[in-house]
Amino acid sequence: MDKQKRSITKTIIIVLAVLLALSVVALAGTLIYNQINGNEQTTVTVPENLITPEKNPNGGEEAEPGEGVSEGEGGGTSAPAQRPTTETKKAATISLYNRQEQENTPFKVGNMFPGDAETQYFRVQVSYHDKVTVHYRAAVRPGYEKLAEVLKVRVKLLTSGETMYDGLMRDMPESVTYTLQSQSSATKDLYYEITAYLETAVGNEYQNKDLTADFTWWVEETGNLDDSPQTGDSSNVVLWALIALGSAGVIFLLLLFRRRKGDGKND
Repeated sequence: MDKQKRSITKTIIIVLAVLLALSVVALAGTLIYNQINGNEQTTVTVPENLITPEKNPNGGEEAEPGEGVSEGEGGGTSAPAQRPTTETKKAATISLYNRQEQENTPFKVGNMFPGDAETQYFRVQVSYHDKVTVHYRAAVRPGYEKLAEVLKVRVKLLTSGETMYDGLMRDMPESVTYTLQSQSSATKDLYYEITAYLETAVGNEYQNKDLTADFTWWVEETGNLDDSPQTGDSSNVVLWALIALGSAGVIFLLLLFRRRKGDGKND
């Protein structure tokens, strides 16, 4: 009977040891994945109330609710005016918080011709207290100066509705800024619409050119930045950690029980 009990106990210890090893491997893998995934930019949908509706392609005033059919000469009717429309826009997330007071992302445009435009959206998430100034700067990388001679950029802060800059990218000031202020800790989302474009009058020597620039956001008042808000699901980490701790604890108790039982027989 004692031999059978020892065999069962040994089997339980082996199973728990395997479970412990799997839990440790899964926990390490989850942590590594979260670390790698955390360095990738996430995207969110830009709130529709921040996006300017597209204008009526036929021109003229937009129809008011209940309108849209009017009588013309000879008793005919004209087609209803088209309503403004919006499309779902995705914004890359930039996070500024304690220990990460600056973040940048590359911006690339290629094969541009006169009249072309490239628009991207960014959500800058700032965790702060008191007062901070959010800076933004677009810097053209070396080797792309040719297109930068004529490429223009328009920076709109959708959150406030203001156009922060509209001109040649190479002539952009050191930074364009927006000030945030709060009496308590807060997390504010700033939505930027950044459009790089070529005017139709651009010469042939600038056609079919590429450009790469670095978009950078930063805060100088680093002491007023708070910790990053908790995002993502950490339930997998907790689950595997509990399994590992539980398995280790049971193994320890079984080994301790076997040892005491063996000591008791020796006595």
